[in-house]
Amino acid sequence: MGTWEENELKKQYLNGYKYARMRAKRVAEQIQQLRLDTMFPCLRGDGMPRGSNQSDLSDYMERHDELMEELKKEELDAVAQYTDIHRAIKRMQDEEEKEILERKYLMQKSWETIAEELGISRRTAIRIHGNALTNFKIPKVGTP
Repeated sequence: MGTWEENELKKQYLNGYKYARMRAKRVAEQIQQLRLDTMFPCLRGDGMPRGSNQSDLSDYMERHDELMEELKKEELDAVAQYTDIHRAIKRMQDEEEKEILERKYLMQKSWETIAEELGISRRTAIRIHGNALTNFKIPKVGTP
């Protein structure tokens, strides 16, 4: 595997936290929409008349509970991924490289913001990032 392919795998691993948070956010939005649909059925906008009966409420509660469990799992997955990535970054030797990776992947900051906060140029931040990717090691499964 070439350096480019290896660095792309590292970026994919480092972006894992961002994607886990995005999944958790989507589930939270689904729960919010379910609540709105139940509280204000006329806002569904499909033109269909709605009645209210006990089965509607129990169906809602069942779906709500399922979504809440899914959200909890997604949030726990995001925290676990954050922890794994944070530990992997902390194992690195170079403090400047650690700083760039933490700000880019854990804090999800833009190159411009990172450069401004560190008092360096955007180009320098990207160069340090390239070096950091070269030195970064994806932990093996089960590594603390």
